[in-house]
Amino acid sequence: MIILNIIKRLVALIMALFMNTCLMSEDSLKVRGVPEKSDESIRIISQNVRYNDDAYGSVENRSKLFVALVRAYEPDSFGVQEATPQWMEILERELGEEYGFVSQMRDESEVPEASAVFYKKDKYDLVDSGTIWLSDTPEVPYSKLEIAGLARVATWAVLRNRQTGQQYTHINTHLDNAGDEARTKQAEILNTKIDELLMSGNPLICTGDFNDTLKSDMYAEMTKKLCNARLIAQKSDFGKTYHDYGNLTTGLYAIDFIFVTEGISVDRYKVIDEQINGMYVSDHYGIMADINL
Repeated sequence: MIILNIIKRLVALIMALFMNTCLMSEDSLKVRGVPEKSDESIRIISQNVRYNDDAYGSVENRSKLFVALVRAYEPDSFGVQEATPQWMEILERELGEEYGFVSQMRDESEVPEASAVFYKKDKYDLVDSGTIWLSDTPEVPYSKLEIAGLARVATWAVLRNRQTGQQYTHINTHLDNAGDEARTKQAEILNTKIDELLMSGNPLICTGDFNDTLKSDMYAEMTKKLCNARLIAQKSDFGKTYHDYGNLTTGLYAIDFIFVTEGISVDRYKVIDEQINGMYVSDHYGIMADINL
């Protein structure tokens, strides 16, 4: 069994390296299985995009897959994690006619990352936006918790439907991978900001890579006031979200979440597990929720 898994991994590496030798054409990116959405609901997506080139796919190639998925699923707004300047440049170039965005790099490292929020700019006006750092000094740029491995941010956008005037807040984040204590503290800081944003009376959606599972202290903190869209959806997937480019075959690694405020109903939750031409967008699957505000 171990030998078989090694062989599968080598085959995947060889295929990915072959794919990296040429850029894929848009004609080859056929997205299938996109669920229908009611006119009354809004579609939300969260996707960790994997910041760097690696043996399983370059950013240039994997971004083509993600752009194809966005165009096929047509989310009202979506959050991305690990979005480097390269990723943001590509997404703005490819999706800029359809989507506006709010973005802030979390630090000033050689490879900074953003947890950006994108929104349909022909449907929504951007009412308010901002970023906090998940630290003891949330308003201080590039600050971090002492117990955290890296500076982490939460970025939000308040969106107003141009036709109906209805508003909602989309906040997006990526919690630390250093340990449960750091993630729980960051969730507490995030919840303080969420409480502030909820004072507007707008429904709120929180997306992100939370680097932890349903049994964690972080999850307990996040669900004190928010609901897991996956668990309240009328139709739901229960698959993993972290998959290591398809190499994880056992265990449940659902560490990416869409949380919503109470009173929001969810028609459908879906793990976006498509691969195209043998390549994945990331080592995480994307997730989608169709939500009624």
